[in-house]
Amino acid sequence: MGQQRLGKVAEDDLSKRPAKTTRRKTGNTILDATTTRRGEVERAKRRISDNVNAQASQHIIDGPVNRSIYNGFDGEQYTPTLARKHRMAAKNKSAVKIIPIGGNGEMGIGKNMTAIQYEDEIIVIDMGFLFPGDDYPGVNYIVPDITYLEENKDKVKAVIITHGHLDHIGAFHHLIQKIPAPVYSARFTIGMLKKNMEEEDTDFQPDFHEVDMDNHERIQVSDHFNVELVRVNHSIPDSACVVLRTPVGVIVSSGDWRDEGNPVDGKKMDWARLTEIATKEGVHVLINESTNIEQDGTATPYGENDIKESFDQIMEKYDTSRVIISCFSTQVHRMQNIVTSAADHGRKVAFAGFSMVQNVEIGLKTGRLNIPKNTIVTMDELVKLPDSKVCVVCTGSQGEFNAVLNRMANGAHRHIKIKPSDVIVFASNPIPGNENHVAHTVDGLMREGSDVLQNRQTARYGIGPLHISGHAKHDDHLKLIDALHPTYYIPNHGEFHMLAHNAELAEIECGIPRDHIFLLDDGDTAEFYTDGTAQRTGRVHVGGIMYDDAGAEVSEVVLKDRIHMSTEGIFVVVLTVQKGTGKLLSSPDIISRGFIYLRDSEELINAIRQYVRQKTARVYANRRVDLESFKHDLRDEITQILYDKTKRTPIVIPVVNEIGAVRKSAKAQKEQKEQEKRERDFAAQEMARIRGVSATPAAHFAPKKRPAAVSFGGRKSTAPRQDNIDTTAGRKSATPVRPISYRKTPDGPNPMRMWREK
Repeated sequence: MGQQRLGKVAEDDLSKRPAKTTRRKTGNTILDATTTRRGEVERAKRRISDNVNAQASQHIIDGPVNRSIYNGFDGEQYTPTLARKHRMAAKNKSAVKIIPIGGNGEMGIGKNMTAIQYEDEIIVIDMGFLFPGDDYPGVNYIVPDITYLEENKDKVKAVIITHGHLDHIGAFHHLIQKIPAPVYSARFTIGMLKKNMEEEDTDFQPDFHEVDMDNHERIQVSDHFNVELVRVNHSIPDSACVVLRTPVGVIVSSGDWRDEGNPVDGKKMDWARLTEIATKEGVHVLINESTNIEQDGTATPYGENDIKESFDQIMEKYDTSRVIISCFSTQVHRMQNIVTSAADHGRKVAFAGFSMVQNVEIGLKTGRLNIPKNTIVTMDELVKLPDSKVCVVCTGSQGEFNAVLNRMANGAHRHIKIKPSDVIVFASNPIPGNENHVAHTVDGLMREGSDVLQNRQTARYGIGPLHISGHAKHDDHLKLIDALHPTYYIPNHGEFHMLAHNAELAEIECGIPRDHIFLLDDGDTAEFYTDGTAQRTGRVHVGGIMYDDAGAEVSEVVLKDRIHMSTEGIFVVVLTVQKGTGKLLSSPDIISRGFIYLRDSEELINAIRQYVRQKTARVYANRRVDLESFKHDLRDEITQILYDKTKRTPIVIPVVNEIGAVRKSAKAQKEQKEQEKRERDFAAQEMARIRGVSATPAAHFAPKKRPAAVSFGGRKSTAPRQDNIDTTAGRKSATPVRPISYRKTPDGPNPMRMWREK
């Protein structure tokens, strides 16, 4: 049945319409002239605030949405009630807890840190930091919030470091002092950690223990935890995976790894030992990294020795040019190949960049870097050599503005100025997010006429690969999971989409049951029981602490203000008013940064000044002025005026300076002096009454008898001779009292003198 139409259209009932509301007049002509309603301004401020909060809180993990089928709750979103239900189901069961503190499910790869706990013992794996993007102005890095570990620091029995990359050791000098515990790692990594500690101004020295991976050393770090480090390949020497023997079985944390068939130092990934552990003991839990899980194939079509051949090709093709190679400062094996290739072609090598020089020193001290004699020279020595004998190894492969390569491109480097005959080699790939910075550096180098060689451009230059990733790809992960055959599987080290794809690979291609896979965010807790069962049980407090370039902590409020100012700007109004009257002693001073250019906005600035004058006069017309309330009104109302004219909401900061007291008129000053004289006379009368003297001021006394002149050393005195009688006591005083004089002194009358003469 269709809609029935009315025969006659009913007229509107005007009585049911809402009454028209009129805006309340403030008495301020500028504010009343605005057409934008207060609600629209508040909504605009709320939109900006929401955007700022969203940008500033990307590093905060506080009950994140995780409805993945691998979340441990069968796809149901975590709630405290749900977690409590799981805990009650496992009441009185002994469990090993695995808790990612950082590195899981965050935007950006870094801040890697995992805690493994059994009863009153905690083992910590890695202490890395995260490099934030450009949307974090003024923040250099973010370290994990370890509130949970600080609250249980007496339980922390060991800290294990897998390798020396900053996303695994960058926060070490910040955190190790808060949870002091013995530190276990391989030789080169310990050298990196000692350098890391030099960044901290402290006398604290961690208790380092070098672990022998080649001989499969096992260390009992606590009553219930036994640690072994097994060698893996990565883009830095002495990388390791952690084999942790616990009351529930063997837990393996892979660290960062790749499978390389022909490593530079000849030390291959120890597949034999991993297979032996899996066969004889079994692997209960595998915690596996996810960085390149989404890339097909394997990481081993090429190795570092293939890159060595590419360096040889460059030295031969550009035999009359200076060769400048930029790579990661931690790629010691790559630096080894560069040095070897340069020495083979009769070139001297100079290292440039603070971190590069530091890591070369560590490599030499630990025996992980072998440099032919007379190959290394200083930059001062290098500039004296012919171009055909020069090879520079420097930082800046990621386009960092202050790095050596960028300074060369800008002509700001002290020793090297780029010239057309130079060849620059990028022996790395841009880290996601750094593409624009790298492109900018490349443009600057090519504007100087030099040749720039980058990876994956073999067809253009006829030069082979210049970089390989340090992380395993899809097929490599299949090989590892099949070799270890774990009972439970936890993806880690990656953004959420990487973790999710890693979990899918484990279930679909490796056959691990879905309920045996835990996709955990930072703070999530998975418990593994001695009866072989496991479940997700809840969360602990985690997050991030931000630091600037100077190593000082950056608060959330400061970051939000920076983001707000970067988008909307700042608007400061400075008032100098006379205390009491509210009279403006000068025209309101206005400062604008990142909002409007004052010279192009005179009409708006004059309107703001007029508003301020009217507002100040109205507020100070009252006897009492609440400055905080006054500044609050200024902030809100100026924001409304600015939004009405510009549709922007900058940070408005009103500053009110009250200067001095009110200068009284001549009449008021005369009245004040008369009042002060009356008070002095009253005080004199009261003192005279107390001493038994007439209340009439002494200046009006009529002397009964002129005193005779008394000679004192040839001078005459008119001082009266009298007995000093204490009339209040009715007896003579033992101490003569000098008469009170009310003569005017050079400083004026002094009626309180009687107190001194008493």
